[in-house]
Amino acid sequence: MKHSILKIAAVLSVLFFLSANVFAQETFNLQYKFSKGSTYLYNSDIASQLTQEVMGKEMKFGNDIHGVIRFLVDDVEDNGDIQFTASMDSATLKSNMMGKDTLISLTSLIGKRVKAVLSSFGEVKSCTMIDSVEENSNRMMSVPQEIKRFFTKFAGKDLKIGESWNSSEIDTIKNYGGTIISNVDMTCTLSGKENKLGHECFIIPFSGKLKISGKGNMQGMDFTMEGDGTSSGTIYFDGKTGLLVYSEGSMENDMTMATTGEQSMVIPITQNIKYTQTLINR
Repeated sequence: MKHSILKIAAVLSVLFFLSANVFAQETFNLQYKFSKGSTYLYNSDIASQLTQEVMGKEMKFGNDIHGVIRFLVDDVEDNGDIQFTASMDSATLKSNMMGKDTLISLTSLIGKRVKAVLSSFGEVKSCTMIDSVEENSNRMMSVPQEIKRFFTKFAGKDLKIGESWNSSEIDTIKNYGGTIISNVDMTCTLSGKENKLGHECFIIPFSGKLKISGKGNMQGMDFTMEGDGTSSGTIYFDGKTGLLVYSEGSMENDMTMATTGEQSMVIPITQNIKYTQTLINR
C-alpha cells in the first residue's frame, strides 16, 4: 500500500512538472479585437485630490468624475487598425472646494463625438473631436484625453507569463490658456490569468514615472509648471475576445507652479488620482 501511494505521488509530481513547464513555455500576443458595427460601453470613475499652498495658506480641492463612455466601431482595417467613434453617454462631476460640495451634470459633453484610430496593439494613431465643446466643460473633462489614456500599449510580440515590456508616451493637454506636456514611461508585466467579471483575463500590473512641464495664462496671470510623479495599477484583459474588462490605477504628482507679473509667486501642488474603468455591456 505504501509503495502504491509513493508511485501515485511520483506520477502526480511528474504531471505537475510537465504541465507547469508547458504553461511556462506558452506565449501570448495581446491584441485588441473590436468587431465592426459593435458598440462597447464602459464605466469610467476618476477621483482626484489636489493640495496647493498659496502665500502660506494650504488649500485642498477634490473632484470625483463619473462617466459612461460609448465606443462605436466604424471599421476594422486589414492591418488590424480599429476605426471608432467615442462619446459620453453620461458625465457628472462632484467637487469639494474649501469644504463645500457641488454636483454638476456635464450635459454639454454628452453625445459629443471623438473620431479615433487604434492599432491592434493599443497605439492611438489619431484622435479628433468631431463636435464642438464649451471651453468650461472641456477644462473639467477632456473627452479626447480620456480616450487616449483609455488604452494600454501592448508589446506587439509574443510574451511568456512573467515577461515585461516598456512603453513611452508624450501627452499634450491644451488647457488653462496654455499647454501642459507630460512624458510617461511605463513598464507592464504579463503576470498570469484570473477570472474577472465573468471573463478569463490576463493580469497585467504596471508602474511608471512621469515628468510634467508647461505654461499658460490663468485669470490674466502667466504661469509655468513643472513636476514629476509616479503611477501604478492593474489591467485585466480578455485575450480571447480582445477586450479590456477592468483596470484600476493611481497617480501621485508633485508639481510647482510659478506665476509672473505683479503677483508673482511659487505654488507647490500635490495631486493624487485614483481611477477605474469597467466593461459594463458584455
